[in-house]
Amino acid sequence: MDEQEPKKKSYKWVWIVAGILLVTAALLIGFNFKNIQGTTDPSNLPEFIQADFIDLDRIYSISKFRSGSGHDFSQGSGEKCRSMKHYFNVQMSQEGEQLRNQNNGMPPGPDGKNDISIYSPVEGKITAIQSDQTLGEQIYIQPTGYTDIKIRLFHIYKLEGIKKGRAVKAGEKIGVIGRYQNTDIAITRGSDYLSYFEVMPDNIFAKYQARGVKDRRELIITQEYRDANPLKCSGEQFAVNYDADPNSGNFIYLSGYSSNF
Repeated sequence: MDEQEPKKKSYKWVWIVAGILLVTAALLIGFNFKNIQGTTDPSNLPEFIQADFIDLDRIYSISKFRSGSGHDFSQGSGEKCRSMKHYFNVQMSQEGEQLRNQNNGMPPGPDGKNDISIYSPVEGKITAIQSDQTLGEQIYIQPTGYTDIKIRLFHIYKLEGIKKGRAVKAGEKIGVIGRYQNTDIAITRGSDYLSYFEVMPDNIFAKYQARGVKDRRELIITQEYRDANPLKCSGEQFAVNYDADPNSGNFIYLSGYSSNF
């Protein structure tokens, strides 16, 4: 019998075990890197929203993702001339219109009595707060575990103590908006824009279903449809007032709206 044969078999098993260990280590490193970086599969988006960001009872309508509402909000996404965020709008009343007219067309700010509460939709950290020029400030939040995700809330009057670098809990009240004021939310992952409703779990979306939204797709215009039915822009503004067109399909109107505030 060849004396080298047992040694060859021994070496063979050493290489097999070493290979298994290397593959296992690579998988573990890859798994940990994915968790640390918060990378996401575009065909299987994580439902990282943990709380609704607004008092939904006070909201009358929501603009669709890729709508013609407001202004062009698609810069850097690879798409153009469309609003890749959601506006949450209150129902305007005669009193609200009068107050706007008295304030150069702008809604009055919070009064401390009839304000609409704004909450952090995730556990995470406030990474920036910027002036919104016209109303309130923009608050940027990075969800814990997703370094490539940025949630951006617009026109918020932040509470005292809310500042850059502060940790926030999901559902924690971070600010308010005025009674007759609208707000909007945008979510980005790198250069990609995500709909708020794409990353929302069923238990939170159930609140919207209770208000008459049957399917998430009602709130999202697909890229294919928008590319085939383009909007008109002049710079960063829409060249047409699509919000004034009842046939534009910009909004979903919620049922069960309560205006007794």
